[in-house]
Amino acid sequence: MSSNQLRIGTYNIHEADGDLAERQIEMLAAHDLDILSIQECGGTGWLDSTDPEVWEGAGPVLDRYARGLSMEGVAARSRADHRHTALLWRRDRIRHRSTNDYSRIAHRTFAQHRLDVDGVGDVNVMAVHAHHANGEVRYSEAKHMARLAAGPGRAVLAGDFNSVHGRPSGARWAHLAEPDLEPDIDRLPDYMLASQALFDAAGDPILDEEGRPIFDRRPSKVLQVGGFIDVAADLLPPQNRQQTGAFLNDDAPRRLDRVYTYGLAPVAFETAEDAKAQLSDHYLVIATVTVP
Repeated sequence: MSSNQLRIGTYNIHEADGDLAERQIEMLAAHDLDILSIQECGGTGWLDSTDPEVWEGAGPVLDRYARGLSMEGVAARSRADHRHTALLWRRDRIRHRSTNDYSRIAHRTFAQHRLDVDGVGDVNVMAVHAHHANGEVRYSEAKHMARLAAGPGRAVLAGDFNSVHGRPSGARWAHLAEPDLEPDIDRLPDYMLASQALFDAAGDPILDEEGRPIFDRRPSKVLQVGGFIDVAADLLPPQNRQQTGAFLNDDAPRRLDRVYTYGLAPVAFETAEDAKAQLSDHYLVIATVTVP
């Protein structure tokens, strides 16, 4: 890999612990990542304090993942529940400069990390776990991501976005990647349909030509209007983009886990499949990007 490239992974670990965590670490170590965004870091062991006002730290569980991956890391506290996020980085190439806490404007965590990367320079990286049950909050979170993460320089958004990729309408954005194929929304129970379908201003679901509700794609559209690139969508046609999450229970599998870049060009994208969801209910996804 070129010295001005980065391998960025995102993985929802589904609150793994014990032997399952060790198996995840073994799988992750095989992919030689520079940066890893982790979601659903369950329990108190990810931070070194139980004080709810201490929003950043490194507890024994985070240390376990970091040691197994030859990385360093920091966890950011979820304000809504015990499912925190964490960011890990290669210690021999990357230096962590600072973390900004924007979690009070998000459902769980919204942490912006400034990294100094050999061969690349300063990069703002945001570990994302978007709201799973409220489309309006996801929409608002995406607006904040676009505003806070980009600006001058380079930025990465990596995480579980809990939404489907779309493309903004209009000639100005016609060059962007095509939308993801529509997942099977009929698989969703009513309580999930209410949080995933797109509604109009009157509160009525927007329907396709066959009278079926459609998924809300507004968060991804906002990020693209803000200048971010969905790496997988940019490199792969819709039919070749793998579903990455929502494999368990009553749900519709879809590409929830994504890496967006600003000021960094997509090079490659891969998905580490997990047959029968033995390690998590999400797949690890990896984006390789470079300095243009």
